[in-house]
Amino acid sequence: MNTIAIFHSYFHYLIHPFKTHESFMYPDLGDGYKPMRLNPYESLTASWFFVIINAIFRMITLNFMIVFLLDLLNDSSVDYARFINLTEFPSLYFIVLSSILDIIFFPLFGFFVIQFWEATIKIYGNLLGVSGDLAEKASDIIAVSYSSHLFKIVPVFGSPLQSLSGMILMYAGLRKQLNASPVLSVCIILTPVLILMLLASFLVIMSLFIMQF
Repeated sequence: MNTIAIFHSYFHYLIHPFKTHESFMYPDLGDGYKPMRLNPYESLTASWFFVIINAIFRMITLNFMIVFLLDLLNDSSVDYARFINLTEFPSLYFIVLSSILDIIFFPLFGFFVIQFWEATIKIYGNLLGVSGDLAEKASDIIAVSYSSHLFKIVPVFGSPLQSLSGMILMYAGLRKQLNASPVLSVCIILTPVLILMLLASFLVIMSLFIMQF
């Protein structure tokens, strides 16, 4: 499969999510550009590329910060070395470690995310009585939503932008593929939050129950 064509389709997903889903649902409609139909794992692999770039940018930025601080301390007439020791800053190690862990665990975590959303979208699709291949619809929705990871290369604001755009892309897919209402689409997107709230409530109740004995 052509790598350039994959990334071209990936960019198209991000810019035109509604048109993308229309082209998936009605491949014979219209004569304009039609992106490739990537599966979620191909989209995950493309996203991994931008996660790696983000990790490299973070470590490069950290390196520049350390060099700048060292030059500043060396040029100063005051011996700050007695008060400041860069090797004792845990945040520096945290940034390096988190960058490495992002690269290693992103595809592994992504695999479970794909499995979760495939099952969730199929359940909602069955409840809504959606016709057609629900597995394919779920695959398309997830693949398009993963294109939000392109924002990972944006300094500082990349992660918030990625999270927000990911929800918007998921919303577009649910509206088009499942024909869900705006309110229901938002509820489906918030399903992980609702599950965590229910789990937390269950654990709290169980803890209170155990404390009584």
